[in-house]
Amino acid sequence: MSHLAGPDQPVPPGWRRHEHVQRFVVAAPRERVWAWLNDPATFTDTQIPPWRVEFLGGGFDEGTVTTHHGPGLHLPGVLAEIRDGEHRDLQYLYGAYAISFRLLRPTRLWIAVADAPDGDTEVEIRIDAHVHPRMLRLWALSQRLFWRRFETWAARATAST
Repeated sequence: MSHLAGPDQPVPPGWRRHEHVQRFVVAAPRERVWAWLNDPATFTDTQIPPWRVEFLGGGFDEGTVTTHHGPGLHLPGVLAEIRDGEHRDLQYLYGAYAISFRLLRPTRLWIAVADAPDGDTEVEIRIDAHVHPRMLRLWALSQRLFWRRFETWAARATAST
């Protein structure tokens, strides 16, 4: 799977660009996995208060404004290119941050699906961020752990009943 270049945001002096890529296979057909990934309820109904995900102007459609927010988290974004059944590109706006604007600034969340052997689906997730050097290891570890949990959620949600 390929990925387009990220949004053009300034990297603060001395900070690093970080790209986390996670791939996993879900034992479900691509259409079912794609439908789950593009159902706003997948993201809005699973939040633990006080965190929330909101979509303004639609669901997963190009141009929809979205935000994921709560204590230590502010991720406003716009859904950019969406290729049905292939990938979607959520570009975070300048001002997005995790923990603190002075430490972690995500710039993009890109999710793609592709056919895998035996009728399964390969999912590729990429999150790009500008990261203060002292946070690089913690950010990388937290992304591995979070997206590993997401893999489990995807498998449960798309399993045949």
